[in-house]
Amino acid sequence: MPTTAPPPATTAISLLTELRELADTAPARAALTCWNYLCAASDDDDRDLLTALFSHGTAPQLDGDYDGIVAGKLFGLSIAALANPIIALEPGWVGKSFNADTGIGHNRMNRNAYLALRALLPRYRGWQQSGKVFNGVRFEHRVERAALAPFNQVAAVTYTAPELGNPIGPLFPMDRVRDEIVELVPGVYLGRALLTLRSGESRAIGYFAMRTPRHEVQL
Repeated sequence: MPTTAPPPATTAISLLTELRELADTAPARAALTCWNYLCAASDDDDRDLLTALFSHGTAPQLDGDYDGIVAGKLFGLSIAALANPIIALEPGWVGKSFNADTGIGHNRMNRNAYLALRALLPRYRGWQQSGKVFNGVRFEHRVERAALAPFNQVAAVTYTAPELGNPIGPLFPMDRVRDEIVELVPGVYLGRALLTLRSGESRAIGYFAMRTPRHEVQL
């Protein structure tokens, strides 16, 4: 008889238990293995596994630069049908940066994303270049209870404070966006993006993964 695959929650618990035990003795190997699992889940657009992993993450203490990828496809939005092929072809978002002292951070973009957003948002002047990366779209971050189930503790990222200077409009509704991030193993993080609808309902619209830059991982 064919075997039945275990449910995503069981897979997530088993995976994280093994990786967290490995991280006690080989943190770099645990981080790389976890990252490879997230990349595989992203390639498969395994939303159930990503959801289960997120629900068993822990609140992170974020500080510094983190590399990032969009994990899987955007969902729950009419624009996703147009955005997903572009994301798959040329991922423009490459991570986030956090300042633990100020509680302020920014998103990191490659040149193509920067040029596209500059054309889309010509009045936005918040860009700063750092090597090949363009920093912009600032946010506030803090640890608090998640806005959606399973209501675990997360690093909450919001873009609404006027002093951040973010563009707000129908094509770029940052006033309605909230990111929530958890740690899976030290140095590897899973986030979900939420959008507040006009009705006031918050809805998850996608996942993203982040990691400490590999050259900073302690071997």
